[in-house]
Amino acid sequence: MRITANQITLLRIVLVPFILFFMFWSSFVYSPFIAFAIYLFAAVTDALDGNYARKTKTVSNAGKFLDPISDKIFVHGVMIALIFIGIFSRINQAVTYVNAACIIIMLTREFAIAVIRQMAAERSIVIGADSYGKTKTVLTFISFGAFILSLFDNGNETIKTIANVIYYFGLAVFYAATVFSVLSGVNYYLKNKANLKFE
Repeated sequence: MRITANQITLLRIVLVPFILFFMFWSSFVYSPFIAFAIYLFAAVTDALDGNYARKTKTVSNAGKFLDPISDKIFVHGVMIALIFIGIFSRINQAVTYVNAACIIIMLTREFAIAVIRQMAAERSIVIGADSYGKTKTVLTFISFGAFILSLFDNGNETIKTIANVIYYFGLAVFYAATVFSVLSGVNYYLKNKANLKFE
């Protein structure tokens, strides 16, 4: 039986609970590595399903519907887990506020673009992802992956130092993802102003 692109898309959703389980399993020292491995595989499926559908000429409306939903479940599920774990409040209160603002900006962008796409769909216009949005997605994947890896702590000082370096790298990439999130949102709006006429 041949695997379909939609099955690959659904696999990304199925993997989310396993990622979250190992992220929260703090009593097992190597659980962050397992969470990261599953996360990395799930992230790869995000690039794989669309390309596979085009290669096998099995692009479908169901796939176009499922892909963005699975992406949001994947990314936002991991984001919520990271919030509960305290990743965004590790340093100090000021940085915590900045991180909270970044999260709000990202979520606002997602909701705004969902509205733009819905209004465009009512006029039978399909809006694809722009380069800013694709860059934002890649940067978000990288930053969250780094955050997951930074959870590893076996009590060794050298490991702690490496984990901190990975954490700050993830934080820098997270801020870059926020910038591209804003750029993408503005670009979507400017390109689709004509579709935002409320009647």
